[in-house]
This record gives sequence, C-alpha cells and structure tokens, in this order.
Amino acid sequence: MKQFVNNRGDRKSVITFLSLITFFFLALSSHAQKKDFKNTVKVSLTAGFLYDNAWQLSYERIIRKNQSLNVFGGYNEFPTNLSLNLNNTELSNSSKKTGFMLGADYRFYLAKENKYDAPHGVYLAPYISYYQFTGERSLIHTDSTGAKSSANLQTKINFFNVGGELGYQFVFGRRWVIDAVVFGPAFTHYNFKASLDNDLPDLDENETIQAVVDALKEKLPLLNDLSGDHEVNSSGNEAFWSFGFRYNISIGFRF
Repeated sequence: MKQFVNNRGDRKSVITFLSLITFFFLALSSHAQKKDFKNTVKVSLTAGFLYDNAWQLSYERIIRKNQSLNVFGGYNEFPTNLSLNLNNTELSNSSKKTGFMLGADYRFYLAKENKYDAPHGVYLAPYISYYQFTGERSLIHTDSTGAKSSANLQTKINFFNVGGELGYQFVFGRRWVIDAVVFGPAFTHYNFKASLDNDLPDLDENETIQAVVDALKEKLPLLNDLSGDHEVNSSGNEAFWSFGFRYNISIGFRF
C-alpha cells in the first residue's frame, strides 16, 4: 500500500510538472505572437572566407516600417602565407598580428517585393565599413655567398568602403533569421604601409617594400589588376581608390 501511495504521488508530481511546463510554453508562444520583435543579433558564417581567425557580429534594429539600421563589427587577421617576388628572399610567419572591422548599413525592405514586413524579405542598403590589419614578421635574405641576414618587417593595412548592397533575409518561426548579402559593390580606399627596421645587403629598400605590398595585394581577388600603376612612396606607403565588395551570410535571433 505504501508503495502504491508513493507511485501515485510520483505520478501526480510528474503530471503537475508537465502541466506547468506546458502552461509556460503556451504562455511564451502567446506572448511571442503578440510581441513585435524589433531587434536581431546575428553571427556571420562567412567572415573567415578571406581573412584568418575572423569572427563578426551584427545588430539590426527596426527603425520604421520596412526600414532598419544594421551595425556590424568583429575581429580579423590578414593571411600570413605571402609569396615575395624577390630572389633569395622569404618571409617568416607573423610573430604578431591583429585586426578589426566596423561598419553599418541602412536597409530599405522593398514593400512591393515582400509579402512580410521588415526584417523579412528583399532589401537594398547603402553601407560603409572600415578594416584595419597590422602584422610583424621577419624578412630573411640569402646573399650570393650563402650568408643570411634578416630585418623586422611591420605592415599596416586599412580599407574604407562606401557602397550599396542587395540582400534577402529569411525569418523562421518568428525568432530565427538567415541574412544573406548577395551583392555588395563598393568604392574602396586601400592603404598599404610596410617598413623595415634595418637595411639588408644586396637589397634595395624601396624595391623590397614594393614587393611586400604587391604580395599583400595578391591576397585580395583582382586587386593587383585593379590598382593600376600605383607604387609605394618614400615612406613605404601605397594608397589608392579602387573597386571593393561585400558579401555575408549570417544566422541570428530576434527579440
């Protein structure tokens, strides 16, 4: 009899617990149906396609019907596997490197193209973004006698983009989104700077710096072809305007 009472008590406890859980989720579902979620946080799934050790987060806020402000930022490092077009000269792996990016876009969700209100559907957006990378490594040269000499190489790279983008944002279950920037051309200001802490025998410093900058540009699609005949100046700096782009796929949560 005691065992029977205990079993009945256990069943009642389980039924009570399940009833409370069911009530909780029904209440949450009812609240979600009534609430208008204006905020979305997202994490990029494609941040590492061009850069090393990269992550990017974004926050989108509905400003008015079919319009939103999306801000994004994160950490990134420039690729280290550079190939110099200099005889008997090579670069070591980076001993120090870091970088970051910041940006924003203002989205116009196309009411005539979309069945749902923002942030669901096709959007057009102007955007700006800024990238900065720094790195430090050794440049090693072997002369005709086989003797090696080295110098510390420091690099700094800045990109500033002004452009427009076309994208589509999917919303699943009211809470989850997949945001895809599918086309994002930009007018971009590129700034490359490199410096050596001492001279290397048999190497011209300006020629060496130019080879380093050319190797950096090779890591970005088509940039060497688009940059024209620009060369580094006496300060080891090369800056120019050219074509750029943005693409991104993110997954996020609305609240």
